[in-house]
Amino acid sequence: MEAEFMRPKELPYWGVDLCPEDRPGVPREAPPHLLSYAHWIEPERQPIEGRVLRRPGLARPTPVFSAALPPRGASGALRRLAYEVPDHKVPHWILLAIADRVDILESLPLLLKRGRRAARTG
Repeated sequence: MEAEFMRPKELPYWGVDLCPEDRPGVPREAPPHLLSYAHWIEPERQPIEGRVLRRPGLARPTPVFSAALPPRGASGALRRLAYEVPDHKVPHWILLAIADRVDILESLPLLLKRGRRAARTG
């Protein structure tokens, strides 16, 4: 049995790098335009209580943030260190990922303590 081969023009994305008039996706490649019915009302800023970590270069936190669990312990120190690095650099995200794992290890004794207490009462 002879293998069937597709001709180049039969390939799904053939020709995407040709001149714009011959490209299959040109009608969809229009510059974005504003919609007449689109609008944005900036929400009221929530009061800042406690320490809130934010990216360098921001004058204030984003409209939505949480201060419910402030950074604490070794994981908090790693998070503070991560937010000193710009967020477009890989070390920023690696430090945040490591801080999440350290936070789990820091919380484990408390979770085990709560689990034993729940087992005794339940």
